[in-house]
Amino acid sequence: MRSPHFAIPHAHVSALVRLLAVLALALGTLTTVGSGPAHAATNQFKGVNWADQRDNFVNGVLYPSGLSASDTHASAATVADRVVGQMYSITGANTVRMPINEPTVAGYWSAYTGAIDTALSKGKVILAYWAYANGRPASTAGFDQMWDTVVAAYGSNPNAYFEVINEPYAYGTTDLDNFYNDWLNRYPSVPRGRVILDGAGYAQNVAAVGGDSRLNNTLLAVHDYSFFAGYEDETEWANHIAGYIGGYASRTIATEWGGPMSPGSKNGVNYGTIDYSIPSGSFFADYIRGVSSELRTLGMGSVFWPGLRDGDWYSLTSKTGSGSGINLSLVNASGLTRLQYAWGIGSGGGTYVRIGNAASGLYVDGAGSTANGANADQYSSNSGRYEEQWVIENDGNYVRIKNRATGLYLDGMGRTANGSAVGQYASSSSTNQQWTVLTDADNVRIRNRATGLYIDGMGRSGSGSDLGQYSDSNSTNQQWRITAAG
Repeated sequence: MRSPHFAIPHAHVSALVRLLAVLALALGTLTTVGSGPAHAATNQFKGVNWADQRDNFVNGVLYPSGLSASDTHASAATVADRVVGQMYSITGANTVRMPINEPTVAGYWSAYTGAIDTALSKGKVILAYWAYANGRPASTAGFDQMWDTVVAAYGSNPNAYFEVINEPYAYGTTDLDNFYNDWLNRYPSVPRGRVILDGAGYAQNVAAVGGDSRLNNTLLAVHDYSFFAGYEDETEWANHIAGYIGGYASRTIATEWGGPMSPGSKNGVNYGTIDYSIPSGSFFADYIRGVSSELRTLGMGSVFWPGLRDGDWYSLTSKTGSGSGINLSLVNASGLTRLQYAWGIGSGGGTYVRIGNAASGLYVDGAGSTANGANADQYSSNSGRYEEQWVIENDGNYVRIKNRATGLYLDGMGRTANGSAVGQYASSSSTNQQWTVLTDADNVRIRNRATGLYIDGMGRSGSGSDLGQYSDSNSTNQQWRITAAG
């Protein structure tokens, strides 16, 4: 993983980054040579990453959170029993991804195997190699020596999986495929179904690897993060990871994907705890919801980044205590809901939301009107009032917003004048019913596709006042908070 703290600004991703994302997808298409042999879906992998507090790009020994240089085989086993056991009981996972590198295997192996052995007794373990810099091993001889040791210890263990290299961005496609082929030839006794090969780049171009027939019958890995692109829509995020995977979903595991679970900041923008169980319009929520939906649709396994990493606002759990006294707690229940949804478990969250104005505190309300063309209004908070409850539906790269009580959709009514009312109308294919939800820190702005105007509270504070539309402004009248109903 590349640390999320240097991430590209959420709503201001540069044209260069967008171009790179497009090029990555284009390369995936150009390098496709066919899907190769059929594999079963990979959704048996329900995983979490256990990571070093420093991230895993370390020029030295790796210590996943809770482990330390003073550990013995026995004490590391105790830590793994607490950490992996609790991550599994909290999340329902059956797979943990653990990092290795040359110094860890050369100088910490006798202790680290205590953690690995214990993890293997509980479920699947993906041992993933991290090159600390430059996207490739510093020494081929050192890399081979490390894997010789690892394969000798765990090559025959059916729960052990080997991710040959994490994010091999230094290699061109031909060199990467040759590199992987050399690894497979060096360890022919390892079943290919337990070998995981990252896509080219930052594990983004799966087809570049999957299309090489020499690598048939291996598993493939894809990574996707919100800082790989800058979308403001669940559908676009779903299409984004699907483009990375191409026709290889049946062989592919998302060994890294994740977003903020606790409050934090990014590029000077502060975020509170995000509710991923609803389509809130948050940039991060769009990413988590879109990616999780696509993983579920494709029947893919995935490994969340991270299940535990001290100090990381992406971490799904937090840790207190040490050794046998380690205790983990869930950081964000809605994040777990979406992770489990990606795994094929549950419904993914709630259905109804409320949309509150940042300036007035009033909520978008259907006003009980069932006639086509009726105005939507604003009303004081009443979480049990069905007129204040809405369903946000994906509609391609836009959303439609339907009232629970009236069954009508918010509609721009073709009105382009500042201050014109927002209407409601029965379901139609009109672009007047299509809206773009744009992140504004913890709030969102909602823009009509047809009119280009934003939903605006107009500074009105009285219950029952009309909901307006207005051109782009910096006013809090155009800022809304989408929250779960009830």
